[in-house]
Amino acid sequence: MASYTEILHFTASEEVMSSRANLDRVRELLSKAEGLNQSYFGPETEDPSVLFIVNDWKSKDAHAKFLDSLEGAAFKPALLPLSASPIVHHFAEFDEIKSRLQAPITEFVTLTLKPDHTMEELKPLVQELHEKLKGSKMFYGSSWAPIANESNMYHGILGWDTVEAHWDAVKDGPPKAVVDEFKKIANLWLVHAALQSLTENK
Repeated sequence: MASYTEILHFTASEEVMSSRANLDRVRELLSKAEGLNQSYFGPETEDPSVLFIVNDWKSKDAHAKFLDSLEGAAFKPALLPLSASPIVHHFAEFDEIKSRLQAPITEFVTLTLKPDHTMEELKPLVQELHEKLKGSKMFYGSSWAPIANESNMYHGILGWDTVEAHWDAVKDGPPKAVVDEFKKIANLWLVHAALQSLTENK
């Protein structure tokens, strides 16, 4: 099922790291959002001081409606005490995302085009990697889409049983060959996180 996915990540504040602040206010606000399928959160595996929040909206319009509500107006202010860094805030329209976010490990990939390269070059490689990864062990599938609020970036969200399962799948063979092609035309950023539900599924 298609969804409009909101991805936020930031360095957690000292208050969060010392348990003097938590996500209760954010949870309360999102729980009242009619157009939200579910929200997830979790620390980055590589750097646990970085926190991810992922909101799976029913549509772009559903998110816009939330922003126009009292809860939506309070959402960003509720995040500020949690963050010790600027908040990276991306949106993408994925065909299917739930199984990737509910996997034991979620991989987040951002591809940023290098100068003099285009999305038309990148899209076939994204589709090729999507196909080549099918059948990988301990794999929950991959979802790819252009980042809606950036003109030169593509986002991937993939689900795995473990971080090691991801690296095993791309260490050689056809998937690695596609990743090597990616790197010729785009800068690749990727991390992992073990996400938990922030709100109940609606």
